[in-house]
Amino acid sequence: MSAFLRGVERRAAVFAHLQGGDAGAGDAALAAAMETFRDTAARTPFGDWPRRFWAQLLAAPPLREAPAAAQWPPQFAALARVGHGPRAALLLRLVAHVSEAEAAAVLGISRPTYRLALRRALPRDDQGQPDAGSWRALGEAAQQAVRQLPPARLAELARMREAVLAGRAYLPTPQRDAVPGAALRPRWLWPALGAVALLTLAALAATFVLPGAGGGSAPPPGIVSEPLPPAEPPAAVYDAEIALLTHPDFELLSADGGDAAARDPAFHAWLAVLLERGGDQDIARPQRDETPADSDQATLEPADAR
Repeated sequence: MSAFLRGVERRAAVFAHLQGGDAGAGDAALAAAMETFRDTAARTPFGDWPRRFWAQLLAAPPLREAPAAAQWPPQFAALARVGHGPRAALLLRLVAHVSEAEAAAVLGISRPTYRLALRRALPRDDQGQPDAGSWRALGEAAQQAVRQLPPARLAELARMREAVLAGRAYLPTPQRDAVPGAALRPRWLWPALGAVALLTLAALAATFVLPGAGGGSAPPPGIVSEPLPPAEPPAAVYDAEIALLTHPDFELLSADGGDAAARDPAFHAWLAVLLERGGDQDIARPQRDETPADSDQATLEPADAR
């Protein structure tokens, strides 16, 4: 377990930072992914460890959507213009260095869908065509970011790994962002955010404890309810005449009651079919008037006898 995490922590730290656009969110996601992986690796075949780890890193809450203040170093500015899913597809190729089949499995999509997401993430020129030069520059910058992590950053990743494997809570220390070239984070930022959060909680608690702190009158004891006005029946959309005209059996309803076909359409349909087929069925056929040809003896003799 320790050897596996040591082998992927560099790429995972750069991946998490570039996916979320924030080093702090990336470290939080990496620590959460390591903890989840520590608990599930024993039940996972070793061959599935890489796919499971990268999938758990992408599923970490800090990486599900980019923070509001997400920023990317200048050499990765193109990532800011790429959607969340295509950016993950691109970074799985450039930073994680997993195969196409493995990347598709990490994202839970088919290989054609992964290739489509990768094409959408490719840098493009002014004409909207894929820019091969920008693609190579982005790949080189990603590999350089993995190779040139400063010693303080590597020490912090090792401390994270040891804390996770020992089952201890990981507390990050102030440092540079994960990717070389990124700006320094002000030291006063986190204390200031903590003070604002404490003041907000104190003000919220005061609204429940102090009488009249909410700025309005005290709420009435119990629930105030008022009956709804009686509902009026909806107005009819069609009158009786329109309803009759639009009836699906309007022709049958308006037919003459003496029409036999209207009274028993199935029987008369069967009778019409038998009359059309002909044959020896015992059916009363309509009679025709006798013609002179019927009484001519010559016409009554067979043709071979004449």
